[in-house]
Amino acid sequence: MNVTILDRPEPPAGRPCVSDVRATSLTLSWYGPTYDGGSTVQSYLVEQRRLDKGEEQWQPVTSTCRSTSYLLQGLEAPARYCFRVRARNEHGLSEPGLESDPVDMAESQDPKQDDDISDDDEKVTEPYYQQVTINTKQKVSELFDIHEKLGTGRFGQVFRLVDKESGKGHAGKFIKALIAKDKESIRHEIELMNSLHHPKLVQCQAAFEDKSNIIMVMDLISGGELFERIIAEDFELTERECIKYMRQIVEGVCFVHEQGIVHLDLKPENIMCVNKTGTSIKLIDFGLARRLENNKSLKVMFGTPEFVAPEVINYEPISYSTDMWSVGVICYILVSGLSPFMGDNDNETLANVTSVSWDFDDEAFDEISEDGKDFITQLLKKNSRVRPGSQQCQAHPWLQKDTDNMAAKKLSKERMKKYLAKRKWQKTGNAVRAIGRLNSLLGVGNRKVSLSGLKISPDAAESPAPMDRHPEQQQQEQQQPLTEKQRCEPFFSQTMQDVLSAVGAPAKFACKIEGYPDPEVIWYRNGQPIKESQLYQIDYDEEGNCVLVISATSLCEGGKYTCKAFNVLGEASCSAQLQVN
Repeated sequence: MNVTILDRPEPPAGRPCVSDVRATSLTLSWYGPTYDGGSTVQSYLVEQRRLDKGEEQWQPVTSTCRSTSYLLQGLEAPARYCFRVRARNEHGLSEPGLESDPVDMAESQDPKQDDDISDDDEKVTEPYYQQVTINTKQKVSELFDIHEKLGTGRFGQVFRLVDKESGKGHAGKFIKALIAKDKESIRHEIELMNSLHHPKLVQCQAAFEDKSNIIMVMDLISGGELFERIIAEDFELTERECIKYMRQIVEGVCFVHEQGIVHLDLKPENIMCVNKTGTSIKLIDFGLARRLENNKSLKVMFGTPEFVAPEVINYEPISYSTDMWSVGVICYILVSGLSPFMGDNDNETLANVTSVSWDFDDEAFDEISEDGKDFITQLLKKNSRVRPGSQQCQAHPWLQKDTDNMAAKKLSKERMKKYLAKRKWQKTGNAVRAIGRLNSLLGVGNRKVSLSGLKISPDAAESPAPMDRHPEQQQQEQQQPLTEKQRCEPFFSQTMQDVLSAVGAPAKFACKIEGYPDPEVIWYRNGQPIKESQLYQIDYDEEGNCVLVISATSLCEGGKYTCKAFNVLGEASCSAQLQVN
């Protein structure tokens, strides 16, 4: 029997990443703990050690950092440093996380660089563009050193790569591709990205294929999600900054549309900051993107409920305006910290979208200009034909404002913090609710819904997977005949155990599911299906680890909990008891 109690958090996951190395400063970024101990992480302790001096003791740098990045200044050069991070909640300080890779502070660097920490747009180096073809003659490990895992998802895993020749860092997206259909889908994504060479769009730099994976070598974007960036302590949120970000988002979307492509998954997780100190962003993840063809109607049934346009839900033809709806939702949240459509569950959210029920009644909009509200109003129209296109948006008076001379009145970040916290409770990960998800919610088709999923973005800030097996090892394990791997009914390699919990404390059930095709999962309490809510959070990652977290137990939550896994070959289940005292 396991006893679930409130405790100090687990260590920050993965290895801290060093970026923006200047003469006497650098930026350190990391991921939060995989489990926060049942209470919110309040701050992080950053520690450093001089390797060139043979120091064994770790020296504290700061103990009050509230975000997952920190600008270290006043470092000595020449010198070699190493860093690590601990997480703190109200119950104590975690064990230290993994050490960063050693970093050398070179005396030859220009000290003037430290006078210009922020990266204005005109100072951003133009990316290197190239047409990518899948390399089937070499292994990715022949050209890149493979380092720690940055995250995991239903598609596969992301590792940090370092080019052996140039030393430049990349993100390696190892995607499971066991059947021809999977490989064709990835080739389609690469083909689209070959058309999307623009500074505001993430770039694919190379691709490799082996028997079980296609590996996409992507830009390594270290700044994290935009919405996480703006709630950082060192960031001042104003309408002026919102305009600067929306200009970049619309600029990127405009280029995508000019190439005849729709993104179809614009949302906060797919807007990444180039680094932790500047204001430049990039749009990422073109896995759902489609090319629009003249005289051909295209309908889709995928997207993220909170950001999906009404025409997608209604299974009507999509257009470039479908992306512009998502831009409007993102802008609404950015300026206010409130969501126009988020309900208590996905069904409620989708109903809010189809009814187009939103307003500016909250006091948050008292601080926003009429031009800003008009920009949002024009985009959040149910009739897609009357929404402005991306070029029209670029010419809108709000985006044309002289931001250099605008009043810099601070906007509250507390609403955004609450919004992000609520979103973390509601979702099982940064999941793309694809066709089965929306079909099931809307009653379209007969495919059963999976109440789980996890999608990785380079920040992986919410619940990054701990580093485990090296991808080369996994590839060796996957060399078994495909027919054997494709034909396996679900079974539990790790089963749940009974849990004893105090009233008001969180409780967690965990198990591990094997099987191929990937099993779908439904959780039950006393025989009744469990729906995701603020009380129940469900996590199910690519490796089959499945977790149900009950955020605050009461006597009513006691009973028998069952995890049922099923695919086309069969089903399996395991159960355990929750006792609440």
